[in-house]
Amino acid sequence: MASVYQRGTVWYARFRDASGRWRAMATRAQTKTEAKRMAGELERKAERQRLGLEVLPTDCDLTFGELCEWWLKNRCPKGSLSREQSRLRKHVVSQPIGNVLVRQLTAGRIEDRIREMEVDGMKAVTVNGFRRVLNTIFVKAKRAGVWTGANPVEEVERRREPKRLYETLRAEEVDGLLAQVPDQWRDLFATAIYAGLRKGELFGLRKSDVDLKNGTMVVARSYDSDTTKGGHTDIVPIAEPLVPYLKHAIENSKSELVFPGPDGEMRTQEADPQKVLKSALGRAGLVEGYRHSCRRCKKRGEPYEEHHEDNELRVCPKCGMKLWASAKPRQMRFHDLRHSTATILLRAGVDAHRVQRIMRHKDVKTTTSIYGHLEVEDLREAVNKMPSSPLSTAAVEGGGDASPTEAQPTDTACTTDEREPLVTPLLQRARSGKRKARTRSKNEANPGLYMERETGFEPATLSLGS
Repeated sequence: MASVYQRGTVWYARFRDASGRWRAMATRAQTKTEAKRMAGELERKAERQRLGLEVLPTDCDLTFGELCEWWLKNRCPKGSLSREQSRLRKHVVSQPIGNVLVRQLTAGRIEDRIREMEVDGMKAVTVNGFRRVLNTIFVKAKRAGVWTGANPVEEVERRREPKRLYETLRAEEVDGLLAQVPDQWRDLFATAIYAGLRKGELFGLRKSDVDLKNGTMVVARSYDSDTTKGGHTDIVPIAEPLVPYLKHAIENSKSELVFPGPDGEMRTQEADPQKVLKSALGRAGLVEGYRHSCRRCKKRGEPYEEHHEDNELRVCPKCGMKLWASAKPRQMRFHDLRHSTATILLRAGVDAHRVQRIMRHKDVKTTTSIYGHLEVEDLREAVNKMPSSPLSTAAVEGGGDASPTEAQPTDTACTTDEREPLVTPLLQRARSGKRKARTRSKNEANPGLYMERETGFEPATLSLGS
């Protein structure tokens, strides 16, 4: 008979599964009564499986690789098919784990495969993406009745991803970048920056979606799909600087698309504006530095190069030939232009909720934590609102030579008003009373024995000296 028990704040259900073995499963029940009801349902479901009323997990004869192929053929989104085929055939189908029967697949085997990927140098974001796809496969297979057992991916540990720093454009850098983008790409890049559209939304944008008269744009599709990544249709305003770019793109397009390819058809996912962005960044001077290399030494098989912040003319110290300077553009992706949209708006003082609506995010936390990349200089005005210190003021007025004795009076001469910004009434009350009297009596006997330094915000500590 099924039973329940609690560990911490989690209720566990203990029941016999379809094979007759006792099994414990964590539930989301908030009360003991609710946990008992769930345990009973699990036990009844297992009994139905034993009686043949439902398909048992052991009846599935598919291998893990065949299950992945089933998902690619029947459930994988069309826009992601090419990418997911490459991923699954590389990490599952062509690996030994792809030959394992699904009913014999455990979380431990999946964990071992993920660790192999980590040993090969794959980052946490890649590993988590792989884990997420595997979880989707089991969820879809269970809903379709292809697999009725447990989802082993749920027990696989998710890797912690370090928060990366994204490179974004500043407002004053937009015009310089667009000036260096080729004519056939400039209108698309301007829309990516001023409207914050994704690549698929740009490629799928139609003339009927743009209303220049009312200054609005309908974002309803990605590539040839009838929905966007977020799964919803939105109407966004068109920024005034973007109007001439959209007008030029519509007038020069010979199809229903705003940004068609050279043949008038929709650009595919293989169309890579990343290369265009990289070249434009270098020509616009938005670089991390310059690589100065010697072509003569490279031809001799002894390459020589230097790295500098400028592209001034330099000479090779080995052969005396002029060094060839090549720019190292910022490490920006085309999608980072969308990040730039949110960051520029936040820097301009637009509130986060309006930026969220423009970026079409479901949660404002996504806008502020992922897409709002404020720099150190953006925060300087905030930290400068901290109260000033008499010591720092006297040091500035006296040329930086003021000593603590000259800048402010001693503690006994300090007034209550001078201490008010730094000392709260709570701390003042804590220092008063019997406790303060006891500390004073100990200090009178031997101050150095009990106190290491004067009390301030830091609590008094015992001295380690004799």
